[in-house]
This record gives sequence, structure tokens and C-alpha cells, in this order.
Amino acid sequence: MRPVTARTGASQAIPSATRRTPMAPHKPAAPPPSEVEVVVSDDGEQTSTVRRRVGSSSSRLRGLSLRWKIVIAMAGITLVTGILIFVVVYSKAVGQLNDEINVKGLTLLNMLASIDEDYWLTAIHTRENSRAAEFEELVNKLGGAPGWKDDLRKKNLDGALRRAADPFGEGREAEIRELLNQATGGGNWPSQLENSPSLKRIYERIARPLPSLGSLQPLRELQKETKRSGLLDAGVVDVSLGDGNAPGVFLKGQGEVTLPVPDKSQKVVIKDVLRKEESVHIMSRTFIRNPAPDAARKLRYYVSLSLEGIDDAKGSLMWAIFLPIFISVLLGVGIAIWISTLITEPIKVLISDITEVSNGDLEHQTMVHSKDEVGLLAATFNKMTQALKLAHTQELEAKALEHDLSIASEIQSNLVPKRMLKIPGYDISAYYRPSKEVGGDYYDFITIDEDNEGVIVADVSGKGVPGSLVMSMARAFIRMEAERSRNTSPSDTLVRANRMLAQDIKKGMFVTALYCILNKKAHEIRVASAGHNPMVVWRAAENQIQLVNPSGIALGFDKGPVFERTIKEEKIVLGSGDRIVAYTDGVVEAMNADNQEYGDKRFYHIIQQLGTRDSNQMLNLIIKSIDEYRGDAPQSDDITIVTLRHL
Repeated sequence: MRPVTARTGASQAIPSATRRTPMAPHKPAAPPPSEVEVVVSDDGEQTSTVRRRVGSSSSRLRGLSLRWKIVIAMAGITLVTGILIFVVVYSKAVGQLNDEINVKGLTLLNMLASIDEDYWLTAIHTRENSRAAEFEELVNKLGGAPGWKDDLRKKNLDGALRRAADPFGEGREAEIRELLNQATGGGNWPSQLENSPSLKRIYERIARPLPSLGSLQPLRELQKETKRSGLLDAGVVDVSLGDGNAPGVFLKGQGEVTLPVPDKSQKVVIKDVLRKEESVHIMSRTFIRNPAPDAARKLRYYVSLSLEGIDDAKGSLMWAIFLPIFISVLLGVGIAIWISTLITEPIKVLISDITEVSNGDLEHQTMVHSKDEVGLLAATFNKMTQALKLAHTQELEAKALEHDLSIASEIQSNLVPKRMLKIPGYDISAYYRPSKEVGGDYYDFITIDEDNEGVIVADVSGKGVPGSLVMSMARAFIRMEAERSRNTSPSDTLVRANRMLAQDIKKGMFVTALYCILNKKAHEIRVASAGHNPMVVWRAAENQIQLVNPSGIALGFDKGPVFERTIKEEKIVLGSGDRIVAYTDGVVEAMNADNQEYGDKRFYHIIQQLGTRDSNQMLNLIIKSIDEYRGDAPQSDDITIVTLRHL
């Protein structure tokens, strides 16, 4: 509160304002009940809610423990990493094996294609009986004697004759010339050959035949590679007459074969084929080289390689990769268990210590064994326990203080009149609401004699317990003096009360008061003010506001002389319907969220609006207006209003 300085007793008139629709009554919301209680245990000891809240927490673990979460996480990471390594390495190795067998197959295929096509055509289509007929034709055209075959047999040349019918051989030209000399009788057959190109070609094929299939270096190399490289077969096929049952020559001899029909648009085709070898089915890879579409000779080369070797290599490779990965996973799990144990064991100890504290032992401290994060957590826990213990102590002290305040509030509430003053011909009502548990405002009704009733409204500087104590002192001194002396002068009563209060009040504290004495028969009011807010008088006939504020200083400022010289009193007469309103500064100084005061003008205006209302209804509407103006802002000061209306 703020003290009101002394001023003259001249009344101030407030011009009337337009009447507004009266507001509905409003009761202030009660402060919320305390959320924290002090309970009494079975042994009679007070237990704070801090301790009860800690003790009620559950220490039961739910789900997997941190240790197994770490183990599963590390094992999972190791396993996933191992699988990725296995997939990458295995696929890369299998790809390299496939590339290797493909390179080998293509190399063998190119090796076959490097042999002259004439050789292959001759090897494919030449038979021994056709070559014998060709030699016989050559002898006959060169003038062979009748019965020359028999003559050659008689001369033991039939072996040479059989060799002449073999399309493959080497170094036989001298033997063939001797056979021709014997068959023709040594004629001039060489000159005949020179004159006949067709006969010469026949002679050259017989005298200088193709080397044997097995004597060719590429084929000899192929045969050497058969077991080592998994070569199942190789050969050349003449497909000039079609793909089915085409004649060809192979490592296993001459014959016919039906190859997988390739895409003829591709020069080289690679296909995996299930092949039967000696009543056993073997997965093979066949490499086929097609002839060019416009080639004069339609030769198709092919090589068949077994895939058993690569399958065995894949199996060996898989186990070679899998076993180290499996061992790595086992090692990872072992390391994870070891690391998780290092991490979780100190945490388990800390949990045990936390359980001790949660059960109410706020003296318990944990042991710090390391300087890592867990050690820091343990040290922080010890600090938290100390802070919790302090909070527990402070809470008990606060609850004890709260208990004392509740008793003080109850005592103070007993000091406020329990019954409203009833005077025939008058409508009286009062309202009081402290800003804290106890306040420094008060009002009181004092019976002087049969004709006079006293009404006092006072405000102590400061709030809370100090204000309530000073308020109790001031009330006791004023009531005691008024009832003892039966003095009808409010100023004399305040002077006598100030002499006693000023001796005991703490320096710097003071009490403002507005003391009125109503003469019920004369309808007169004598008013004295000890530095208090002015009394508002509403004149019903003129609908105007008049402020009555006699000079005076607050109680407790001075022990006597200055106070006695300063305080004055005024007398007013109430007409029919007139009303007086006494209040404390908590009414007009109520602030909203923007720190703006409710203000004197707004207060006077609402009194002017509600002057004709019932006193109780009027006060409810005034309090509602103040609360709506204040909004969510806290109440900053005690609020006290007393009103009296002459009916």
C-alpha cells in the first residue's frame, strides 16, 4: 500500500455519468488446493511428498536389459557385415571363375577356327572307299594296264595301295609314284598330269594328303587339356545342309551331331547344357561359333566344357569364406558381452544405489570408481541426492510454515466480523480478500452506544505475516479504545490508538485507516482519516459522487504531536438513498497483465452505475469487474470494500 499525504477536508464532486447495464454478481475463484501434502507415517514421522514420490517409483526392468541390447546390436552389426562380405566376395569370385571358364572356352574355340577350312571339309566328307575309287580312276585315266590291281598284289604292293586310299598321311608321294609307274607300265603319266589340271588335283590329294587329325598341333594340345580343363568334346560341323544331324569331325572321331540351335545373329553363343557322359548327366557349358551369314563354307565350331570343376570350386570357396565369417561373428558376440559387462556392471551398481535413495534413504551415497561418463553420472547422482535431501528438508519446513500460515489465516478470519452489521433503515455489506494466506487489510464494526455505530477500514503497509501481525495490533488498540471510552469522535479514538501503536510498531511500518461513526437517529456520519483513501459518497438525488477525505497521517508514523495536530474529521448527512463506500488501495491499484491499474475513475464510475443496487449485489459486481480487468495477472494487494446505504 502507499500512504496518503495529509490534505484539506474539502469535498470533491464527480460529474454524473451515463448509467450502464448492471453486471452479474461474481465470486472470485478460490486458490487451488496445494498439490503437496505432508503425510504422517505409521511411526508418526512426517513424510514429504518429495520422499513419497521418489519412493513410489518402480525399479522393475521391462524388456531387454541394456547388456543384451548391446550384445544383440554388435552381433547384428557383425553378422550383417559378414553377410555383406560373403555376398560381395563370393559373387566376385564366382564371377571370376565364370570369366575364366569363358575365356578358356573361347580360346579353345578360336584354336579350332585357326585351322584351315579345307582341312575340316576334307576331314568331314572324305571316306576311305571314296579315296580308293578316286585312285582307281586316276590310274585308269593315266593308261593303267588291265588287271593292274592284281599285278600290284602279286608284287606285294597291296599295302601301299591301301595307304593310297587313306586321305590322311604324310611322306607318301614316292610310294604313290612307284604305284603309278607299276600300274601304267612306266608311261609318260607325269606329262599327262601337267596337261590335265583335274587329274593333277587328284594326284596331289593322293600323293600329298592332309596330315592326320591327331597329328595337328592344336588338336594335340586340346587332347592334353581334356582332363585338366574339363574339356568334354570339341569339333567342327558342316551346317551347309541344315542344323539337324549335320556331319562333323570331333575329338572322338567322325560322326553326326545335333547342336543346340543358337541365335544365328550372334557370332559366338555360350549356353549351359545338361550333357550325358557314360550314363552320367553332367552340366556343361557349350561355346558355339557360327559361320558368317554370307560365308561360302558353313562351318560351325563348338567346344563343350564341364562345369563340375567350377561347382566344386564354388563349394570350396563358400566354405572358405563362411568359416572365417562365422568365427568373426562368434568373436564379435564374445567382445560384445565383454564390453557390455564393462558398461552395465557400474550401471547396475548405480541402479542399486538409486533404489536405496528411492526407498527413502536420502543419506545414501554411491561410490565413484571411474572418471568416464558412468563416473560422472555417479558423481552427479550424489549431488542430486544431496539436493533432494535439501529439497526434502525445505519442503518439510515449507509445509510447517504453510501449516502455521493456515492457522494464522484462520485466526485472522476470526478477527473479521462473522455477522454483517444490521441497522434498521440501512443496507450494509462488506467484502474482504487477501492476496496471500494472510493479509494486512481489515474492516470492523464497533458498537459505541445505542445511537452510534462505528465502521472502520484499515490497510497495513506490507503483506503476509508481518502485515497480519500489525493489523492485529491496530485492530486491538482501536477496538479497545473505542469500546472503553465510548467516544463518538473518530479522530479522538485514532489519536489514542496511535499513542499505543506507535510505541510497538516496527520502524518503517504504518497503518492507514478510515474510521466512521454513524448516528442512526440523525443519519449523520463523522469521518476521520489516518492517511487513507477517501470515502466515496454517492448522492442518490443528484446521481453524483462526492469524495470525503479529512486530513491526517498514517498510524505509527509519529508517536503523538504531529499526528494529533494533523488529524481532522468531517461530518456528512445522508439523504434517502445515499450510499457511502470505504475501501483499501488494493481495489483501485489492481493491475492487469500490462501493469495498468484499475484506477480511481473506473471505480467511481461503477459505483455511480450500481448505486441503486442492493449492497451485496453491488459488491459482487464490483469484484467481478476488477477480476475481469485483471485477467490472468495475479492479485497484487489485499482487497477490502465496505458499503452502507441509507434506505
